[in-house]
Amino acid sequence: MRKILAVAAAVTMMATSATAGAKEMGPLKVTMTGQAEAIFLSTLEDAGIKKQNQIDEIMCLAQNVYFEARAESISGKAGVANVTKNRVEDSRWPSTYCKVVGDGPVRESWKTKQHADLPDSSRVYYPIKHRCQFSWYCDGVKDIIWANKIKTGQTIEANARAWQDSVNVALWTTGWSDIKIKDNTKGAVFYYAHHLVYPTWADEKTYIGVLGNHTFMK
Repeated sequence: MRKILAVAAAVTMMATSATAGAKEMGPLKVTMTGQAEAIFLSTLEDAGIKKQNQIDEIMCLAQNVYFEARAESISGKAGVANVTKNRVEDSRWPSTYCKVVGDGPVRESWKTKQHADLPDSSRVYYPIKHRCQFSWYCDGVKDIIWANKIKTGQTIEANARAWQDSVNVALWTTGWSDIKIKDNTKGAVFYYAHHLVYPTWADEKTYIGVLGNHTFMK
């Protein structure tokens, strides 16, 4: 981990402007600082992941794990990753990690909606606020993985480690690396943060158990 953070820090310090250290990455368009990008790319390179579709899928899953369970243990992060995987394998949800994470109703941008003759492939859509399957994706807050401070390149240790753990868990969950983890949620496809909310749908689901700050159900 120290080696990866050292490499990441070196990459970030090479940035020549405040914006050079952060950019949108992946199908979900999450902003990542230079060290966050370096951590991700280094981990996948070490694992021999080269196919673009696998890179995209791991990134979407890792981003979901980070934003849903950044402060959780490896077990807690694995719980979120496994629920995401269980949905991918369930016909009620889309069949890719990126589509599962971004699942929810959308609205068309006014910029494209005003052009009636515009082809569908050129139209722009945005998720409807607070209507996504995973709340972080459409809560109205810009999604940024702060692994380092932009101007100085200084590592934000807690965030960098949480992101490294999230990438590792995502990689292990997909089964595309030498290390694989079992489903520690026993088939859960739902969870909620019990220290924050008790959702109305919880009474209709089957309770499985608790991992960290999340209650898992199916």
